[in-house]
Amino acid sequence: MLRWFIRLVLGAAVLALWLAAAHLDGAWWMRHVVSACYLPPPRWMHAAVRIGLLCIGAVLALVALRLGQPTAGGLARSALAVLLALCAGEIVLRLFARPERRTGYPRLEWLLGEKDPRTGWAFVPMRTLRFGAPGGGPVVAYDIDAHGDRAASTGFVEDPQAPTLLVTGESIAVGHGLSWKETFAAQAGERMGLQVINVAEGGYGNDQALLRARDALDRLRRPVALVTTVLAVQLRRNLNDARPHLELRDGALPLVPAFAPRILLREMFVDELQILPEPRLQKALALTRAVLEETARVARAHGARPLFVVPVYGPVPELVSGLVEGLPHVVVWLDPARIMPWDGHPDAQGARQLADAVVSALR
Repeated sequence: MLRWFIRLVLGAAVLALWLAAAHLDGAWWMRHVVSACYLPPPRWMHAAVRIGLLCIGAVLALVALRLGQPTAGGLARSALAVLLALCAGEIVLRLFARPERRTGYPRLEWLLGEKDPRTGWAFVPMRTLRFGAPGGGPVVAYDIDAHGDRAASTGFVEDPQAPTLLVTGESIAVGHGLSWKETFAAQAGERMGLQVINVAEGGYGNDQALLRARDALDRLRRPVALVTTVLAVQLRRNLNDARPHLELRDGALPLVPAFAPRILLREMFVDELQILPEPRLQKALALTRAVLEETARVARAHGARPLFVVPVYGPVPELVSGLVEGLPHVVVWLDPARIMPWDGHPDAQGARQLADAVVSALR
């Protein structure tokens, strides 16, 4: 009886895997995978995932057919083996985990920043870094002012009374790979005759960008506009509970501490896996829309015009279109040739396109 029960379970798993492989068509891949990535994954990956599911199903089917008579002791040993394998995996991940600054490809936000109790990470005030992306590209100077914002120099002193263009968002808004003058924030501010305060941080979700914008708006007396970058990849980032984060609860957006205890295996499959199953996707869509609406509300409450900038390298993702629908926004199509190969972000010409769109939308 036990043998047939196990075969039934294995058969159900095989059926589920094969049905999943059949269901993962191009539309599913675009909605649940491409929407979780900054740049589209290689084209071969879609086929590889489907083939992998078929192969795993075939292996389980073979195991079910060749299954001998199980015993209670054998099942107990198998369960213990699985548990020990999970523990070993967690131990290995912890043994090989290294601080971001010591990895082969350190992220700029960690070279210039440190952990922050509210946003997860933030630039260290009054720090300067000359950095060239591994693999090529020019060496760029990144200067952080006294408030922990990227600026023209560490000595920049913001004037709370000056008409100000406030920029928040992620690495495109920071201007990764670009000098300060080349960033779209600096270009737009200069052309509009406004002081520029850039509170963006690499790797941020929309919730982290909102928290930084709130802090800056509380300091400023004459904010003219709040410009926020919005990308599809932030749908996944907004669900990351390995850091402090905003959650949507009964229409409110409370700040919730990071998930504890920290389990690296869980983070790898829950926070870092670049796939959004439908239930998580729906959660991400509702949360992100609420955060964007709150961003617009906070900007207007401080007398600033909100503007959401959506940079895209191909067709506008349908999910992102829905997120900004009804909100003041501008979609900026960037030719893939505008992606710096050593950095993965828009080059100076791409930043100029973003600045053109911002100035045109705000004038």
